Amino acid sequence: MSMYLLGFLACSYALYRLIMSPELEYHSFWYKVKARLVFTFGHFRKLDFPPYFTTYGYDVHKMTFREAREGSAASRPGDIGIHRDSGFLSNVAIPGAFKHAWVVIEDNDCVEAVAEGVLCRDNLAPTYSDYVIILRAIEVTKDETDESVARAMSLIGCEYDANFKFDLDDASSNYLSTRKIAQRLSRGFHRAFSCTETAAFSWYHCKEKLGIVSSQHAGREAIIADDFLKMNFEIVWMSSSVTVQWAEETGLHAEGVKKIKDYLAINPIQDNK
Repeated sequence: MSMYLLGFLACSYALYRLIMSPELEYHSFWYKVKARLVFTFGHFRKLDFPPYFTTYGYDVHKMTFREAREGSAASRPGDIGIHRDSGFLSNVAIPGAFKHAWVVIEDNDCVEAVAEGVLCRDNLAPTYSDYVIILRAIEVTKDETDESVARAMSLIGCEYDANFKFDLDDASSNYLSTRKIAQRLSRGFHRAFSCTETAAFSWYHCKEKLGIVSSQHAGREAIIADDFLKMNFEIVWMSSSVTVQWAEETGLHAEGVKKIKDYLAINPIQDNK
C-alpha cells in the first residue's frame, strides 16, 4: 500500500473523528440524514376510520379540546406530562404505553423536545392527545421546583436527539445557568435532548429524592415516558381515556397501573366526550 494511500486513509479517519466529535455529532451530515428519516417516519399515522391507510399527521384525538383545557389548567410549573398519540408508526419503535413527555413552566407554557428541537409552547399543545397523565413531584420544595423550571428553560433552542443518548450526568455537570448555556449555544455548542431526557434533566438535581434513574430499554440505557410512573411523582390529572384496562392491555408496568387505580379510587373520571 503506497504512502499516498495511507496518508489519504489517515486524513479521512481524522476528518471522520472530527465530524463525529461530541460537539459536532449532532450537526454532521449523516446525523441530519438519519434525523430527517426518523422525524419523517414518526409523523406517519394509521387511522381507525376511512380511509384507514397511513397518512402524514392528522390532528384527531380521543379527547375534546374542553378536556384538554382542563388538563392544561390543572398543570403547575414543574409538572411532567406524558401522553400517547395513537396510530403513529413511531409508536412501534418507542417502548412503553406512553410515548412522549414534557415539562410545564410558568404562564401555563411547557418545554418539550419535538422534531423541530426543544421548544417552548403552550401547554395545551401536548395535552391535546389521546391518552394523557399529568405528574407532580412528591415532597419537593418551591426552590427545587423553581430550579426544575429554570433547567427546562435552559434547554430551549437545543436540537432533538435522534441518537437517543441519555447522558444526564454529563449534561448536569455542564449545566451552570440559563444565561451561560445560551452563551455556549451562540458559540456553536448545541447539545441535543429527546423528550424524556428533557423532562428527566429538569428534575435531575433531585434525582435521589425522586428516583430518577435510567434503565435498559431496547438494548440501551434510557428513560422512557412510562418510567416517570415508577418515580416519586404523583398523578394529579388524567384524561378520561386512561383506564386500568387500557393500561394493562398496553403493557404498562405494575407501578403505573397501581398509580392509575389509586388515582381513580379518589378521582372518578367522567367521560368528557
